[in-house]
Amino acid sequence: MQKFGIFLIFSFLIIFSLQQIVFAETEEERAKKISEAAEKYKRKIIEKEGEEKEVKKEIKEEQKIRNIPSKLIKLLPTENKLEEITFRTIWEYVDKQSTLDDEVGIETTTAILRDITRVYDPIVNKWKVPVIEIKIIKYDDIYELEYYWDEVTSSTIEEIFVNAYLIGSPSEGVDCMFNYSTEGAITLCITDEYVVQSIIYDKYQEHFSYDKLKTGTKKLQINQDEMTTRTVQEILKNIEKKKEIESNYQLFEILESNEEKEEEERGDIKKYTKNRLPDIEKDKKYGIQNFVCNKDEFGLITISGQFNNNQIKKDKIILEILFLDYEQNIIFKNTVNLLEIDEFETKRFLGNTKIDKLFSTCTIKVKN
Repeated sequence: MQKFGIFLIFSFLIIFSLQQIVFAETEEERAKKISEAAEKYKRKIIEKEGEEKEVKKEIKEEQKIRNIPSKLIKLLPTENKLEEITFRTIWEYVDKQSTLDDEVGIETTTAILRDITRVYDPIVNKWKVPVIEIKIIKYDDIYELEYYWDEVTSSTIEEIFVNAYLIGSPSEGVDCMFNYSTEGAITLCITDEYVVQSIIYDKYQEHFSYDKLKTGTKKLQINQDEMTTRTVQEILKNIEKKKEIESNYQLFEILESNEEKEEEERGDIKKYTKNRLPDIEKDKKYGIQNFVCNKDEFGLITISGQFNNNQIKKDKIILEILFLDYEQNIIFKNTVNLLEIDEFETKRFLGNTKIDKLFSTCTIKVKN
């Protein structure tokens, strides 16, 4: 009986020891897991902070590019000059912004004028208050200007001049055009260094009557009161003053005098860009061309197209392809890298993919 009691005590001590060992191992594993989880969470925080710093850096850089001080602003007509043109205070600057693209050497200044004689409110009169948008582009290379223009507008400079209502040259090396619609007008002039553009949005034609025809005896005649030609004229004269050139022309008169020779002048303007390009490149459009994205009956999507390079050699072009559903939501995206592209070289691309989701169409753009 005594031996049996000793055996029970000994067994109890062994079981207790084993429980302590298991408990110790469990606590050790739990502490290890907690440590690993804490380390993983710490890495995520560091990564997140790094990403946030990068985003903030990108935003800061973007803002830095957008808000550069620019000498082009000095070329804009002053508010005193605008008052002199209109014989009273009508127009006031509400915004001026400048951007610079170091890579292509293009600097842009955009200014907005608003008719301050009209009451503005964001609901009732938002689209009734007349507004003038002035843009000055300074460029170093005609090729880069054409590439930039194709990226930001749907019409080439050549097409704008060909379809213009009036054209003319106020001085050597300067070509100007004027066009209009029932909601406003545009005047654009291009020199060997600048593009100057003025657009008026005047839906109710309070500053000039743009409701006349382009042909016949009652066709539109512009005069000194047409604001787009006046603002562009002032900027051109400010540019000339920088070069110590004095001139006293009236742009609206030059455009009027060329009206009868419209067809002849348009033929000359049509050659404007082409005469500055190598013969082999005269009819070539830069950027992405002939892009096709089709899905066959087996669900295979084929993407093809080409990239036409300009006169600048590029190490790499990144193309981003977005695949969209019928509601224009992005369901898949991919990138294509085109490497070592020489001057005026055409790089073709072709690829296939299959997407299980409902597919409608796809788009492509240059990322860099």
